[in-house]
Amino acid sequence: MKNEEISELLEKYTQNTISEEEKSVLFNHLNASSNVEFEKRLMEKDWDLFQSEETIAESKANKIFNEIVGAEEKRSFKLNFGWIGWAAILLIAGFSTFYFLKPATQKITAKTNLAVVNVVAETEHKKIVLPDGSTVILNNGAVLLYPQHFDGNTREVTLKGEGYFDIVHDSAKPFIVYAGKVKTTVLGTAFNIKAIDGQQVVVTVTRGKVSVQDHQKLLGVLTPNQQLTFDEKRKMPSLTKVISQEVVDWQAKDIFFEDITMKDAIDVLAKRFGTKITFVDDRGKNCRFTTTFQKGESLDEILQVITSFNNAAYVTKANEIFISGKDCNN
Repeated sequence: MKNEEISELLEKYTQNTISEEEKSVLFNHLNASSNVEFEKRLMEKDWDLFQSEETIAESKANKIFNEIVGAEEKRSFKLNFGWIGWAAILLIAGFSTFYFLKPATQKITAKTNLAVVNVVAETEHKKIVLPDGSTVILNNGAVLLYPQHFDGNTREVTLKGEGYFDIVHDSAKPFIVYAGKVKTTVLGTAFNIKAIDGQQVVVTVTRGKVSVQDHQKLLGVLTPNQQLTFDEKRKMPSLTKVISQEVVDWQAKDIFFEDITMKDAIDVLAKRFGTKITFVDDRGKNCRFTTTFQKGESLDEILQVITSFNNAAYVTKANEIFISGKDCNN
């Protein structure tokens, strides 16, 4: 069939004016076609109208999906919201139904054949450095389970509650978060997951891209400033545009200093507060300490704490801060 004819059929489909015979022709073409570039252009239409009970072959759906989140970053096209949305709906609403995982009656959890670390953020935020160097900040009451080592072909963790993930990129070993009945897969990115019992699961991306699925199908593919909300009871996903930094603001003011030198800590603070901070001499630069600030403390309040830890002092002159320290044994 000619591209113009397929475009016309797709237009009829989105407007619900297509006949059963024409619908059959359209889906047969999508199953057989190898022209993924043309199909991407077709999908840049108004995808909010798309609803379907038709299916396309899994191999074909996988091919389209891999065009979006394939492991190798060598695509020749630019992703945009229209295409992402169309692809998500295409894979959600009916072009394909996936059965990647266990039956829906079972809860998704990470593999547990390895020694597992169970971390609970009981009363305040908690930062975790995972075995691969990725970091997770847990909100109050959240729980994270992860292995002591990421063996095998994936990096898998289980989350209950809310957590902000900043994942080290590894194209050979996808990072997977199991939260409630949702599985989120990334290669290397930053995103927030909120999975509280009895509430909708919410995934928000601040950097990179992720794919989200339940036991039966792909729910969506998200890029920065996109959020997917999944109602586990109704099995209904919703993909929207958001200001991601507002969503993750709950942890934006946190400052975690873990076994850090005074010099490195000062570099963090100078960048964070946009202030020039200078050491008077080299003494005290290598003193190490651990502490956390989670209440939006001012720079002055933070400096009072860390200088007292390290037998140092500071003064402010002409909008610049000068630190003088003492040699330390650590």
